Amino acid sequence: MQKTKYFYLILILFCTTLSCDNDKAKAGRFLLMGNNELANLNYKEAIRLYTEAIGKDPEFKEAYNNRGVALYKSGHYAEALNDYTFAIVQIDPTYTDAYKNRFEVNLVSGSYQRALEDAEYLATVYPDSAYTYLYQGLALTDLKRYDEAISKFDMAYQKDTENVEAVVNQANAYYMSNRYEKARELLQKAISIDATEANIYNTLALIATQEGDFQEALKQVNQAIEIDSRNGYFSNNRGFIYLNLGELEKAEADINMGIKLDPSNPWAYRNKAIFYYDNKSFDAALRNIELAAQYDDSIPLLNHYWGLVLVELDRMDEACAKFSLSESSEKEMLIKKYCK
Repeated sequence: MQKTKYFYLILILFCTTLSCDNDKAKAGRFLLMGNNELANLNYKEAIRLYTEAIGKDPEFKEAYNNRGVALYKSGHYAEALNDYTFAIVQIDPTYTDAYKNRFEVNLVSGSYQRALEDAEYLATVYPDSAYTYLYQGLALTDLKRYDEAISKFDMAYQKDTENVEAVVNQANAYYMSNRYEKARELLQKAISIDATEANIYNTLALIATQEGDFQEALKQVNQAIEIDSRNGYFSNNRGFIYLNLGELEKAEADINMGIKLDPSNPWAYRNKAIFYYDNKSFDAALRNIELAAQYDDSIPLLNHYWGLVLVELDRMDEACAKFSLSESSEKEMLIKKYCK
């Protein structure tokens, strides 16, 4: 499953124009050098330069914010959160750029309620901005408050009728709440706004997969990948489609690519577990299921396959516990069969 999210990291260009070579002027120069390294994806050097800037000016909120961006980009979410929070709490409680960036990290790291709180603050500052409603909708979607999310995405669209992100994310909320026809309707609307938005076709593929039309799903996900070949969720979703088509070699290649492009994607580890289960490599399947659960233990079919793998490993009590948590249509049959 692709969580469709659109964020814009704010890279603030700050230049001190003081005539004397004091600490604030030095801090400004370190910030500019750090921004240059960040733009060139040299995150370690950017972090070093922002740290130098902070050393010269401990209340330099832009340096904390931009160091947070570099830390986030290099996968250090907790440290990024610390920098954004310090900039807000210790320096400027109204610093909206840090709120925007903290929202993103909270969302990506699974702190959905905190992400919603940041989005709600931004909405009080920018009540007429489409992106604040988009942010709220994203957090509400992850909190599984789908109707509220749909309302927020609609408000974002009303503020900006060219906002394809709002329409696609609203469609995703309908898809995730099993209202496929409404999702399709919105995705056709999104195509009329911007037919080059890859997430449109990925969501169409997800709907077709849920309905068991794997050839249509393959057609749609291929279109998404043609537009954005570096999206790990798209590769993983195609891998799941190949699993259902029985094309295991292609499935493995796509799922591995999905993990390479996004090593924290729980859906990819779940799909890798299904691949190993189908190949009767049950220990490997269990390792991947447990890894998926570390990132998100609520994704569909996780407990279903977890139980099936545990059955094969003759761990029946644990298997029955997983079946009891499953949302699969086979839940009652499996409990009756294995959990007497």
